[in-house]
Amino acid sequence: MTTNIETADKWIEKVNAKDVAAVLKISHRNIELIGPMGASAGHETLAEWVKNSGINLSTQSRYAKGHCVVYEQEGRWENENGQVMVYTFMEIKEGKVKRIARFDTLDEAFGYCEMSEEDLVK
Repeated sequence: MTTNIETADKWIEKVNAKDVAAVLKISHRNIELIGPMGASAGHETLAEWVKNSGINLSTQSRYAKGHCVVYEQEGRWENENGQVMVYTFMEIKEGKVKRIARFDTLDEAFGYCEMSEEDLVK
């Protein structure tokens, strides 16, 4: 599980830095991206998102169970004032992010991957 947390932390760090090559290196080639605007897949889509999203994520809490992690994060976007709490789910297999999904509530994220407060990483 520590490896999954380390992979997720590194992925977030590289997204914040807009380091497309590094994000792709630790992402499954057919990564699934699920968000408020729908679902998509693949490195090309991920690369465009990293370049254009303008997001910066600050992790507040981490939850982990099996191949999955959920991060409670403060999200900020370039050219926008304020921040929003987001809940990021990641499925990690063989040291690579295979699926990522963004939710508006912790309960939604937990429901997606059958986690609970008991899975908090301290």
